[in-house]
Amino acid sequence: MSTPKKGVTRAEGPARTRAPRGRGRPGRSEGRSPAVAPLLSREQILDRATELAMVEPLGDLSMVGLAREFGVTPALIHYYVGSRDDLISGVVNRYFKARVERLAPTTGDWRTDLELHARTTFDLMIEYGGVLRYVMSHNRFRLFQQVAPGETDYGLVYFDRYAEIFRDGDFTAEQGAVGYHLLSQYVMAAAYAQVGRQLPAQHGKYILSRIEGRPAAQFPGAHYLAQPFSRLDSATAFAAGLAILLDGFASWRKPRRSTGVRR
Repeated sequence: MSTPKKGVTRAEGPARTRAPRGRGRPGRSEGRSPAVAPLLSREQILDRATELAMVEPLGDLSMVGLAREFGVTPALIHYYVGSRDDLISGVVNRYFKARVERLAPTTGDWRTDLELHARTTFDLMIEYGGVLRYVMSHNRFRLFQQVAPGETDYGLVYFDRYAEIFRDGDFTAEQGAVGYHLLSQYVMAAAYAQVGRQLPAQHGKYILSRIEGRPAAQFPGAHYLAQPFSRLDSATAFAAGLAILLDGFASWRKPRRSTGVRR
């Protein structure tokens, strides 16, 4: 068996490759031209964050998690997006943008327009379940957004569109303010009931078992409502609640219509 020459060490096993570079911005000496190097932008980050927030609670979204998604350092996410508040507001602003884009053109009939807007918003809130969970428990960014100069605050745009319906529908500013608040709160709560699985129909068998297992003579009211209550679903409950609200709004306008004066 030959011995290695002095000063030379025999390799043991396959040659070692260079250790992979740490995550972060690509180094300039890695042999890739800027034209083909993967780029990261604020828009890409917010796109992915919005996708995640459609199914995961927005409050759980983190810079570290997004960095893991893109295979970069959290510092790079901060570099492009800013603070965590900037990240959250950026996602919510995209959510409001989607709400604005899906609003149907107004018809000139206040009740038709409010119902169409409410139903469109209800469907979108269910679609963006993670954002809905966030705005249900946080006041910040519930409507107005933290935007940079030149960017559009779609929360404000959305509020303006709704306010115009009340204004053009011959409501006073005070009535419109109350109406917007009540309608917004109702739609949000109704959508959350669906997303949070709070509707009776989602637990129908359990509800019936708890009621029908008790004597009807002892709980006559519960037995009276048991069957229809256990079948109550999102579509039925939302439509009924919305009709009650709109009927109430209509009653506000009757005294003013009798005067024949449009304010």
